Amino acid sequence: MASIVDLMKPEILSSEPGACELRFAVRPEFTIPSGSLQGGIVTTMLDMAMAIAGQGTLSTASLHIEILRAVTVSEVEVSGRITKQGRRIAFAEAEMRDVDGNLLARGTQTAVAN
Repeated sequence: MASIVDLMKPEILSSEPGACELRFAVRPEFTIPSGSLQGGIVTTMLDMAMAIAGQGTLSTASLHIEILRAVTVSEVEVSGRITKQGRRIAFAEAEMRDVDGNLLARGTQTAVAN
């Protein structure tokens, strides 16, 4: 069975405990009829960056996403980082940018350690 990582196919640009940088292709099957990236896919990309920053040890408990502009480019870069880590609860944030550095979306999450 394929995992979400297999479906999304992120390119990991950098990854260390607490932070990561990913690149995603915006594939046609991820867009709505107008050509923009579907909001659930934006959310998945941001959530994945926060999960990878947490080294796969966290499960999302709550998630807040802001899509600041329509994502109509062919690839995006997403950074994720853990902003505070406790024994059971962690807080994380992520940003999605186009290749020119323009902020497209951002998110925060509260996560529970597995």
